[in-house]
Amino acid sequence: MTPIQRFRLSLLLIFLLTGGGTLGYREIEGWGWVDSLFMTVITLSTVGYQTVHPLDRAGLFFTMALIIVGVGALGYAIATLSEMILEGHLQHFWGGRKMERMIDKLENHVVVCGFGRIGTLTAASLAERGIPFVVVEENPDLVKEAVARKYLAVMGNATEEGVLGKAGIDRAQALLVTLSTRVADAAYIVMSSRIDHPGLTVIAMANDSRTEAKLLKAGANKVVSPFILGSSRMVMALTQPTLLDVMDIVTTRDGMGLTFEELVIPEMSPFCDLSIAEIGKKFGFRSHIIAIRPVGGKNFVLPTAQSVLRALDQIVLIGSRDEFDRIREEMAGNREPRVLS
Repeated sequence: MTPIQRFRLSLLLIFLLTGGGTLGYREIEGWGWVDSLFMTVITLSTVGYQTVHPLDRAGLFFTMALIIVGVGALGYAIATLSEMILEGHLQHFWGGRKMERMIDKLENHVVVCGFGRIGTLTAASLAERGIPFVVVEENPDLVKEAVARKYLAVMGNATEEGVLGKAGIDRAQALLVTLSTRVADAAYIVMSSRIDHPGLTVIAMANDSRTEAKLLKAGANKVVSPFILGSSRMVMALTQPTLLDVMDIVTTRDGMGLTFEELVIPEMSPFCDLSIAEIGKKFGFRSHIIAIRPVGGKNFVLPTAQSVLRALDQIVLIGSRDEFDRIREEMAGNREPRVLS
């Protein structure tokens, strides 16, 4: 039992003693409710006031018993409260309530299941990009580590009912399952989340192709294997080191100001029904569109200057971060086009 639970128990005991003492004086001495309550309070608190009315023999024995039990309960409550203050449990309790209120205010956030090696790196990347998220972890030490990094966290097993609810899964945009060594738990979390929240984006981690297949069948939108990615990068470092260096530059936020970006062409956008060449000339973009996924399609196509963009097409660009904000505004028709001379 935690110190907070023991303190709650001591308060409940004091409350019951107060009620029992009030009823006892009323039944034994025949006093009114107010006099009985007053006598109980001064007896439990041992303040030393004189009795409200003279006590008979039964009232004296009842008062002695109430003093003994009451002093013990008060001493237990004070000792538990002191332990909470000295060990920081009280601060942790109030901090937990504050964190719960912060989580309750989140919308369109990401829920990260697991704060192991991959989960820690995933959370750090989300924090770096300013994406709101909540960590779900059952290991108390890892939860403390997450809180120490100023992350929102929920302690509990994500397979248990209600734990993901505390993380706001019903308001989240995505669920990231990083439990690579606990395949059964990961599959259950993916499957239950898919059933309860059909529109949720679920991304899971797997160590091998068999686990990947199971997670996809369970309802994951995508499955990532760090071992497959790692082996591919090792071969690329051997055979295509320059290409790997370029990819590292554009996939990190501190590399030469370049990055990849994925955008969707809005309906009624000024980009609709224009070729890439026409868009570049009309809007003065320096970024390059390197892939297009037509609306309703599953595969990307490599574009040419004559490729025409349609509403709801997905495009992948490479360029500067500063320009992407301008592209979003002009894509939505919020800015006047800047024509290249």
